[in-house]
Amino acid sequence: MVKHALFVAAVTLLGGCPDRSLSAVDPQQQGATIKDIPVSADIDVLFVIDNSASTSDKQTLFAQNFPKFVQALDAFPTGRPNLHVAVIDTTVDIGVQGYGPSCPSPDPGDNGVFQVTARVPGCTPPNGKYITDIKAADGTRQVNYSGTLDSALSCIAQIGANGCGFEAPLEAMKRALDSSRPENTGFLRPGAYLAVIFLTDEDDASVKDGSAGNAVFSLPDAQVGGHDDFRVQPLFAYLCDQAISATAPGTYTGCKARTDSYLQDPGYYAQFLSSVKNPGQLVVAVIGGPPPGLMTNDNPPQTATSPTDIVTGPLTLNGFTQALALEPSCSTTLNGSASLGRPAVRLASFLSNYGTRGRFYTVCQSDYSAALTDIGKTLFNAISPCLEGPVDATDADPNNPGTQLQCTVADVQNINSKTETRTQIPACAMQDATTPAAGTKTPCWYTDLNQASCPAPDTGYELKIDRGNEPPSPGTTVEVECAVTTM
Repeated sequence: MVKHALFVAAVTLLGGCPDRSLSAVDPQQQGATIKDIPVSADIDVLFVIDNSASTSDKQTLFAQNFPKFVQALDAFPTGRPNLHVAVIDTTVDIGVQGYGPSCPSPDPGDNGVFQVTARVPGCTPPNGKYITDIKAADGTRQVNYSGTLDSALSCIAQIGANGCGFEAPLEAMKRALDSSRPENTGFLRPGAYLAVIFLTDEDDASVKDGSAGNAVFSLPDAQVGGHDDFRVQPLFAYLCDQAISATAPGTYTGCKARTDSYLQDPGYYAQFLSSVKNPGQLVVAVIGGPPPGLMTNDNPPQTATSPTDIVTGPLTLNGFTQALALEPSCSTTLNGSASLGRPAVRLASFLSNYGTRGRFYTVCQSDYSAALTDIGKTLFNAISPCLEGPVDATDADPNNPGTQLQCTVADVQNINSKTETRTQIPACAMQDATTPAAGTKTPCWYTDLNQASCPAPDTGYELKIDRGNEPPSPGTTVEVECAVTTM
């Protein structure tokens, strides 16, 4: 049996890249893993934050934990990465004409435009549409904010709770990144990694087009379970083993995201994101309500309150009663009030496209610091020289000191563009396990078994490149491809 995983985000099987072949693969091996490692740590971070009426307390808690996220970034071996950080809300024009004051159509202040209004008393927002924090040649940081990075992020991330209750985080993400908002120009940098982090207590309600959404939202309440969000989640959002009733409570099994309704297929947004950024340069995280059957990446992992079903019925929350609603999949108490998360089946479907680079955490907790720390560590894994996946640890050259993995390594310029060029780097002749032999032509590469630098879930092997006195050109990406073992 071949032991491998499909790393959609950062590590892909050789079968998906037929033009990237190993020079020699042992008969006992099958396939390869590929990782793209930037020589400069550049990360663009997009926060997509729910601004509906139920999320004010969660936004405050999220902002209080930003120092942990910054600490995780500062813990990178090379120090804080070169950062662009932007915030958007989840309100977009979804064709809901006159459905309520919090669902304007259209609203030029939402629809994926970056949010930089200071909504925290006494704070100062960045001087621009997003935060920039770049290391200069002399080692100083060039920033467009005053104070600390976490305080600048907190200033713009508490975006208020007056947005539309039919949250559309996936469509908001697309509009923020698809060049339709000229205000956002310059955020995405060629060669930079992209992290998209969602905070929401309800599932996605992105529609295929405004006319379809408007038609459904104009249906009589009796046909769609009322005037509230039941008509989105779950009625038109999920396909279950049993048809979901618009009039009676029920328990439903085997639920998955529908692709045949007026709501947009979550896979559409995964395809869009991969058109914006190479999948090997993406990290995606959701802090939301766990859907049935999903084990979160929290420590310890969490599951939905009902681990196999979604449940509908009457719901009373903080004095408001909804006659027919999607019941929460998790709950906690924040500041003395109930705080719920409803199962994010659609967002989990979207996240499933990113393998180990797709992280889900429960929104129902009183401290998001562990989740933000883990997201920071996941970003480090994405750009670090630590090899990932089921790499074959067999020594391919016993006559050369150290473990010689069966890998090929290349410097790549203008990666994934029409002008992409690659220069093969040979393996180093070694003096010992961690020292290239004197006189070895550079650049050359070797691997160092270093569990301290590359702890689990990485392989423990760190890619090292001896470049002599010639640093790589700016924008270089190192592509490493290693054989996968059989089991």
